[in-house]
Amino acid sequence: MKKNSKNINEKFIHLIDHDGTIYGLISPLARFPEHQIITSFSNLEKDKLKLINKLSKDKNIKCILHATGNKKYFYNLKEKLAKKFYKRFYIFLHVSPNHFLIKDRLNELRNIRDLSNKLNVKILIPSKELGKEFSYYALDTIPIQLGVDFNIKYNDKKLDNRKDRKIISVCTAEEGIYHYIKGIDQFSKMIKDLQLDKLSYVLGNNNKLFEGITTKKVSQKTFFRYLKNSIAYVQLSRTESYNLSAVYAKLLKVPIIVSNIEGHKDNVKFGFRVNNLNEAGKILRYILNSPNSPKIKKMIERNYKDSLKRENLNSFRNSFNKIGV
Repeated sequence: MKKNSKNINEKFIHLIDHDGTIYGLISPLARFPEHQIITSFSNLEKDKLKLINKLSKDKNIKCILHATGNKKYFYNLKEKLAKKFYKRFYIFLHVSPNHFLIKDRLNELRNIRDLSNKLNVKILIPSKELGKEFSYYALDTIPIQLGVDFNIKYNDKKLDNRKDRKIISVCTAEEGIYHYIKGIDQFSKMIKDLQLDKLSYVLGNNNKLFEGITTKKVSQKTFFRYLKNSIAYVQLSRTESYNLSAVYAKLLKVPIIVSNIEGHKDNVKFGFRVNNLNEAGKILRYILNSPNSPKIKKMIERNYKDSLKRENLNSFRNSFNKIGV
């Protein structure tokens, strides 16, 4: 019991440059007294630096910089921050090594490795499987179990028109390269080959890159409603660190088809993970033809229970409380 008490008394400040998915993931931790969120995209930067300087003098506080390799405000200060919080500074990488390569940021990965060696900076990641990938770049990593603050009321709401049930894929970024990263081109090809264009949506942005595929930028509430009533959630990403849309699909008891890549292996433990478009198409046809089959029901229930057990906010909190113990 004493050890648990010590863990809960750990204190953290989270530095966030990204106002989208990363902020949405981390900000719920602020409800716990040991976690404080500081962003670079609101209020005065000078005031924030004064606050960070003050907090750095408390030797019980650990500083976590949430990063993707994108050169933003806090990220550009990482060496100074590592010195201020010497042996108490962590970089949480929210993307995979392949993401660094695709975005032409390999030098940033090397810089992070050098900083880790020089100033004893610890690297956090959201998946054990990612650790194998980062080890190829001589980076030692600590996995953190992600968890979401999911409002269960969304589980009870249904779309008024059941004809609106769709096959859903997700890409929230407008930039074209993210359609490649999230496998939207793969999704589009599969859907067209199966002649399911009218049954398919890409949610998250209004970019009309793929003719015949409807894209919609929606609120989070509307996203949950579409996902809850979807035929299947499909994400054929080329790389993932941890797929939060898959977490929500698990909690909403939706059939899942994802690519068999690093982040999905920890994320979607009970299928369906596929190696190619042919496999994905066969499973999608199976879901369409036999939505109530025992195999699909078993997969949905196992994924649901796995998410409830692992991917909750308390698990997320406890993962942070264990680092450095």
